[in-house]
Amino acid sequence: MTITDILLALLIIGTIGVIYILLRGKNSTNNGNKPIEENAQLKAELTQKDVKIGELTKDFQNERTKKDELSGKNKQLYAEIVSLKAKNENLLEDKERLSKELAKFKEEETRKENEFNIGVQKLDESKKAWEDEKKRVRREDEERDKKEKEERDRMWAEHEKNVKYQLSELCKLPEYNYQTYDNNNLPDGFGGKFKPDFMIEFLGQYVIFDAKVSRSDNLQNYVSTNVKSTIEKINNDTKIYPMIFFVVPTDAIGALNKKYFYEKGYEVFIISPDTIPVVLATFKRISAYELAEGLDPRDRENIVSLIAEFDYHINMRNALDLLASQSGVSVLEKGNNLSEDIKSEITRKKSKMRLQQFAPTDIKTLMINSKMQQRTIDEMTSPKASISNDDLDSVKPILEEKNKSA
Repeated sequence: MTITDILLALLIIGTIGVIYILLRGKNSTNNGNKPIEENAQLKAELTQKDVKIGELTKDFQNERTKKDELSGKNKQLYAEIVSLKAKNENLLEDKERLSKELAKFKEEETRKENEFNIGVQKLDESKKAWEDEKKRVRREDEERDKKEKEERDRMWAEHEKNVKYQLSELCKLPEYNYQTYDNNNLPDGFGGKFKPDFMIEFLGQYVIFDAKVSRSDNLQNYVSTNVKSTIEKINNDTKIYPMIFFVVPTDAIGALNKKYFYEKGYEVFIISPDTIPVVLATFKRISAYELAEGLDPRDRENIVSLIAEFDYHINMRNALDLLASQSGVSVLEKGNNLSEDIKSEITRKKSKMRLQQFAPTDIKTLMINSKMQQRTIDEMTSPKASISNDDLDSVKPILEEKNKSA
C-alpha cells in the first residue's frame, strides 16, 4: 500500500468521525441536557479536525502531485526502457553481425596465414633445393676440373715419357744412328742445373730436345718463360748447337700463337711429336752434306731441295695446325648461342669422354715406314668391296663360260 492510499484512508476515517460527533451533539441538544462546555469542546475538536483534514487534504494533494510526477517519470522511464530495449536489440544484432564478420575475418586471416606459411615453406624448400643444386653443380664443376687436371697431368706425364721413348727408338734406327744422351746420362762437361731431357750429337755439338710438361693454364706464357730460362742455363756453352727444340703435345700446339723464338743467338722451335722424324732426318741430311766435301753438285742440290721440302713441310704443318685450331675455336664459340640447359648437358657428356689413345707400336710402325703410311692412305681413300669367297666361287663358272664364248 502506498502513502497516498494511507492518507486517503485517514481522511475518510476522519470525516466519518466528524459526522459522528456532529450527530451526537445534535442528539444531545435535542434532549436539552448537554452543557454548553461540552458543545464548545466539540466545536474546538471539530475545528482541529477540520485543520487536520485540511492538512491531510494538502498532504493528499501533494502525494497525488508526487504520484502524477512519479507516473510521468514512470512513463518516461518506461519509454526510455523501451528505447533502450530497442537499442539493446539493435546492439545485439550489431554484435551478432560483427561477431560473424569477425569470425569470417579470423577465418580469412587463418587461411591467409596458412597460405603464407605454406608459401614460406615452399620458398624455404625452393631455396634449399637451389642451394643443393648450386652445391651439386659446384661439386660437379670441381670434380670435372679435378678430372681435367688429372687427365692433363697424365697427358703431360705420358707426353714426356713418350717423347723420350720416341727419340730414343728413332735414334737407334740405322737411317738415323745418333749418339744420344738424357738427363741421367750426360756427356762429360755437363753438370750443375742444366740437365736437358734429351740430346743428340751433331757435328761435334749437341742438339737439345726438351719435352715440355706444363701444368699452367697459359701454355704460351709457360713456353716463353722456359725459353728464357733454358738460354740462361746454357750460358753460351759452345758445345750446344744454337738450335733448340721444345716438344709439346699435338693437341696443345694449336693453342700457341708463337712457335719460334730467337734469344741471345739461339733459335728455339716449338714442335709436336709427329715432326721429330722430319727434324732428325733433316739433321742427318745436313750431317751427310757437311761430311761429304766431294759430293756431286747434283747430289748437293738434291740434299738442299730435300731440306727445303722438310722446312716447307714443317712450316706448312704448323700453319695447318694453327688454322685448324682457329677453326675449331670458331666452332666452339657458336656453342655459346645454345640454351643453358643444352650447354650443361653437353658439358656433362663431354666431361665423361676420354682422350683417344693410340698404341705406341702403331704410331712407331707408321712413323718409320713411309710405304706403310701410303698403303694406309690408299686403303682409306680407295676402299675395296667386301665379297665373300662363297660369292666368288658362285660367279666363277659364269665368268669362265663368258671367257670361253669370247
